[in-house]
Amino acid sequence: MTESVIHSERVRDLTSARRRISIEVESSAVYEVALTMWAVFSQKATNAAYDLGSDWIEKVKSQTNDDLAQRIVALGGPWCSTWMAVASFLLSAPHPHDPDRVFDWLSNVDNNRLRRWIVEYSSHSENQALIEQAAEGDLDAAVELLGDQIEKEPELIDHLEWIVNTEDLPDRYTAALREFRAEVFSAYEDEFAGAIGRAAAAQIAAPTKSAKEVIEEVTSGIDFEIPHGVTRVVLIPSMVTRPLSVIDLNRGTLVVFYGIADEFVDSDPDAPPSWLVRTYKALGDERRLRIIRRLSEGPASLDDLTEMLGLSKSTVHHHAALLRGAGLIRIHIPEDKSSTKKSYSLREHSLAGAREFLDSYLTITKEQQSVL
Repeated sequence: MTESVIHSERVRDLTSARRRISIEVESSAVYEVALTMWAVFSQKATNAAYDLGSDWIEKVKSQTNDDLAQRIVALGGPWCSTWMAVASFLLSAPHPHDPDRVFDWLSNVDNNRLRRWIVEYSSHSENQALIEQAAEGDLDAAVELLGDQIEKEPELIDHLEWIVNTEDLPDRYTAALREFRAEVFSAYEDEFAGAIGRAAAAQIAAPTKSAKEVIEEVTSGIDFEIPHGVTRVVLIPSMVTRPLSVIDLNRGTLVVFYGIADEFVDSDPDAPPSWLVRTYKALGDERRLRIIRRLSEGPASLDDLTEMLGLSKSTVHHHAALLRGAGLIRIHIPEDKSSTKKSYSLREHSLAGAREFLDSYLTITKEQQSVL
């Protein structure tokens, strides 16, 4: 397998082999603007899951005027997921990815091009013929593309109908992005940019690894089987999604929005690192300890863990997510992404280091106290 590390126009070509996957690192605030709109206004989001917390999310909502908030929700569609499509679409802009330059580019994009992208993203389909028909206004094609999704998200067909019948999509999305950045996100942009830049620089300077290894490392445990046909992996560090990660696949490009590690975030030097708090919070629950014990015996599926604990799948998934967010377990996602084939396993090196992390923090604290 051949891999390269690309940042803007710089390429480090390492070897030659049958399968070529480039690994790119993006650090522009433009993606964080779209991710913030998605995370804050999605009704599906669990505010407590983000390190920034529910208070920060509510603060951002209160800083957003009602008209803009309504447009963000309308443009985002069900669960505001179209903002994730837009975030991925912005990767197509020419470098440099300065927000103002990217927004200028987006405002001049052909309406049909953006329309096709949103339809394709929303349907998770590779049937280009149906995508083209749906983008041209064929709702029967859109229904066929969506398949079983319509039962889970019936509002999606109404959103796509609006998308395919709207002629000024680039202007609408650009206007919302510009206004939200100017009126709300600008207050956080400089602070976020520092952490994002440090995280991106660390990946550029890191020793070369396979794409699969890099993804597991930056996401703290997502063991993702990269589908055949993927030729490009783009890593985009995020303050907003911390400690969660989102992986998107579209047209041979795998986009990994990953929560920035604590080491790149400035904080009170006397405060315990948030990863240390997450680790012990994850371990401080009987059900999560039982999951850890079960995984110490070998990998298990969600069904296995649900049966063992006697709880609902959603509850077990929540506990597993907390353990993975702390980096204690990994989730293996097969190439076909079937939920029935996903499995969890223990990240033994992370668990073994939990006591070491605590000792290190306590030692530093004692040293600081002795100085005082």
